[in-house]
Amino acid sequence: MKKIDIAILLFFILTSLFTLKDLFLPDFYTSHDGPHQIVRAYYYHQLLQEGQFPPRWVAGLNNGFGYPLFIFSYHLPWLLTEIFRLFGLSAITGVKMAFLSGFILSGITMYFFQKHLFSRFPAFVGTVIYLFAPFRFSNIFVRAAIGDATAFIFPPLIFWSFDKLISDKKINYGWLILYAFSLTALLLSHAMVFFFYSVGLSVYGLYRLLLTENKINLIRANLLAFILFISYSAFYLLPSYFERSYTRFSQVMAGTFNNLSFLSLAKLIYSPWGYGTIDARQGAMSLSIGFAQLAVVLMVFLLIVYFILNKNYRQKMFRGKIFIFFFIFLLSVYLMLPVSRPLWQIVSRYLFIDFNWRVLNLTVFTVSVLSGSLIYHFIKLNFKLTPVIALFLISLSFYANRNHLRINQQLDWTVPFFLKLEKTTNSFDEYNPRWVNPQFISENAPPVNFTADFSYQTTENKSRSRKYLVNAFVDGIFTVNTLYYPGWTVYDSGRQIDIDYQNRGLIEFPLSKGSHNLEIIFEKTPLRRFSDLLTFSSIILTVVYLFRKKFHA
Repeated sequence: MKKIDIAILLFFILTSLFTLKDLFLPDFYTSHDGPHQIVRAYYYHQLLQEGQFPPRWVAGLNNGFGYPLFIFSYHLPWLLTEIFRLFGLSAITGVKMAFLSGFILSGITMYFFQKHLFSRFPAFVGTVIYLFAPFRFSNIFVRAAIGDATAFIFPPLIFWSFDKLISDKKINYGWLILYAFSLTALLLSHAMVFFFYSVGLSVYGLYRLLLTENKINLIRANLLAFILFISYSAFYLLPSYFERSYTRFSQVMAGTFNNLSFLSLAKLIYSPWGYGTIDARQGAMSLSIGFAQLAVVLMVFLLIVYFILNKNYRQKMFRGKIFIFFFIFLLSVYLMLPVSRPLWQIVSRYLFIDFNWRVLNLTVFTVSVLSGSLIYHFIKLNFKLTPVIALFLISLSFYANRNHLRINQQLDWTVPFFLKLEKTTNSFDEYNPRWVNPQFISENAPPVNFTADFSYQTTENKSRSRKYLVNAFVDGIFTVNTLYYPGWTVYDSGRQIDIDYQNRGLIEFPLSKGSHNLEIIFEKTPLRRFSDLLTFSSIILTVVYLFRKKFHA
């Protein structure tokens, strides 16, 4: 890496630190999802400390009745947060530092991607446009949507590695691994954002497939990458997909998000900055694309028209990236407008998307690449005003976001207060098992109950394992006040006991008179065991391959 690249990266780091300086203020701040994130970060850390890996069952949620949160919720933001937790920082500080580090890392990955596509100067401009988009600051300071924010790190790596696979005559397995890893990281950041990028990548991939002469090689590379992606992400992807039928998700969410929160074109062009939800009458959050970004789009449109009218550039333009990324940008805007409702009615039969305006993540990405492409083509055309236009776009991106770089209000809430505030960290408790009667999920319930006189002693109380020494004076039904979910198993002195959960959805079983050594364990089902093994073995094989490649090169 040359010194100038180091200087540029240092500029992005220092600019990010200044831009997100409000994250260094004490405590947390008012936001839409902030309490969810802090509680999730807290429990993820707790589960890892207890040895639950990967974390799945959170015993402290649902008034202590438990909740299968991390079977369905993303993991990577919490792994990023965990880096800071290991240094003794609180869940609150860890979440804020995850926002900051994700912002910085997204700038670094975008810079190297665009440097690969174009050159250093266009990459610099494109990265500034990527970082200084209003939606980036909405995610951090308004929504506190850590999954959406973290997702910005990986699309540059996905498209970069995809491009390298196309350009090489033979499959480069190093780039193939990076491609699959980046897809996995994006999925683990946010599954819905992953869907939107998969649409954009599919369009881009089909376009490149039509143009490349090495079609068989490209298809083979993508099939191998897909297999690796499934393997890397199996621990999360397979259980979250196949076990969703165990929950109330479809029943609850189908009637909650049926309009997909379409936006008007006017709101995408301009909407005042606010800290409320999108449907707030006053002070609603802004979902505008950004003035600098729209200026890029306008100039790219004019440049494409110029290319079409000029016979010398027409064919090159259609083979270039500026055309396809402009098309993907238009597609992303279309998906947010009411005119796309018929398409969404088809998609919603097979896939749940809560807010289709999450596609703004893809919009911000494509405009960033378009800005780098714009400067690159201006340089190629020897356009004398190129430095002026670049300075204008950079200055406009800074100026237009001057009021977006701050929190609304500090909160002096402690972590214990956040823990009491959150029941499941999901607004609609949608991952509660479908057989559970919610009226039995009461506050301050004892850990266990028995239908007759008994005494007990707790010898172990962890998220996925409980041990009790019980003395039952007569026969009865023993209840562990934990929601039953596949994987919970009861042993009495090593002998497995059948669980009856049909009545209330809790862990219940008959217990005879006498002394009992009970062990209640949240074990891995065959699906989870297979998924974990697939992920673990694929990672080990990848590490072995890279190690051998390095020392046998």
